[in-house]
Amino acid sequence: MISLKGRDLLTLGDLSADELTGLIELSAELKAGNLTPQCPGKVLGLLFSKASTRTRVSFTAAMYQMGGQVIDLNPSVTQVGRGEPLIDTARVLDRYLDVIAIRTFEQSDLQTFADRAAIPVINALTDLAHPCQTLADLLTLKESFGTLSGLTLTYIGDGNNVAHSLMLGCALAGVNVRVATPPNFEPLAEMTDLARTLANAKAT
Repeated sequence: MISLKGRDLLTLGDLSADELTGLIELSAELKAGNLTPQCPGKVLGLLFSKASTRTRVSFTAAMYQMGGQVIDLNPSVTQVGRGEPLIDTARVLDRYLDVIAIRTFEQSDLQTFADRAAIPVINALTDLAHPCQTLADLLTLKESFGTLSGLTLTYIGDGNNVAHSLMLGCALAGVNVRVATPPNFEPLAEMTDLARTLANAKAT
């Protein structure tokens, strides 16, 4: 996991197959209570432009359990809500926080923030991707089946952010994916192509 230190997580395409496997194994150890990581003095910022219950609470609870602190940067009570440019916000928060999780609409906004801030940026959901949800899903699959390699996952619904992240995560984990969507609601072609590239790399 040393390779992930200081890095952003904008989509699961940012990870290698080994890094994704390592994250899932680490998550299992944490859940079992075998590890007690500590982040005393570290501050996590939550910049959520979309409503959230599970994602907000899970990030907050995890940071507090590790001895860190959380600042909820609700856009309605910060300068973001008054139209402050994202670039300026990124530069300012970079000086106060150790890590930030962002839940927003456009993936490009997340990328802009990551380009301007030196601290790690975690995608807590955009219209393009929801990587943390898929990491949790893959952990559940591993707990249920004992392994990920060779499983087949079928997704039925819109080809949205969840579908995109499942495609990427499963490709890295060696899980076959079948996506069934209504007409005109298919996953983005660029995400399908990336998933195939990751799957081919995993197979070689």
